[in-house]
Amino acid sequence: MNIYLLRHGQTEENRKGSYYGDLDIRLNEIGIAQGNKAKDFFKNIKLDKVYVSDKIRTLEMAKLALGLKKMEIIQDSRINETNFGDFEGKTYEEIKILYPKECLCWMDNWKEFVPPKGESYIELCMRVKRFMDDIKKLDVDNILISSHSGVIRAIYCYIMDENIDLFWKFGCKNGDISIIKYEYGNLYIDAIIHI
Repeated sequence: MNIYLLRHGQTEENRKGSYYGDLDIRLNEIGIAQGNKAKDFFKNIKLDKVYVSDKIRTLEMAKLALGLKKMEIIQDSRINETNFGDFEGKTYEEIKILYPKECLCWMDNWKEFVPPKGESYIELCMRVKRFMDDIKKLDVDNILISSHSGVIRAIYCYIMDENIDLFWKFGCKNGDISIIKYEYGNLYIDAIIHI
């Protein structure tokens, strides 16, 4: 099985450098151009399943990548980006000023820290694990998962024996495509492509 991970294209919140996961933001012009580049990549790949988070940016990206291909697109909230709660839509500099104590706790224990009204990275990784456990049960050849950088990093950690300590050891730019292979009961990262 080939699992194609596609990070959504750029949004205005990405351009500003904001932390956001729960905000439902559309792609900007650069993001749409990145989606059209993804379409060129996927034009000769016969996809069996397409999954997106429940955010408009991943749906827009998947539709652009599919081009004229008519396929069911399955929304799954388990591949939503981390919910940053009260930090949503704010840059790190703004968070440091508005939430100085919380920011220190975040830096001290990034895995377990929960922003006010948000979720921790451990919670993110647990729901991504449940999603990936289900994906491994499918009997198909090619799957597209249009999602977010946090989710893609969580999938990398899942592949690396569920080691969350590796979360920040990978880059993940807007529009990036990762190819994950699942063969003989083994998941591995085959390629990471910046388009």
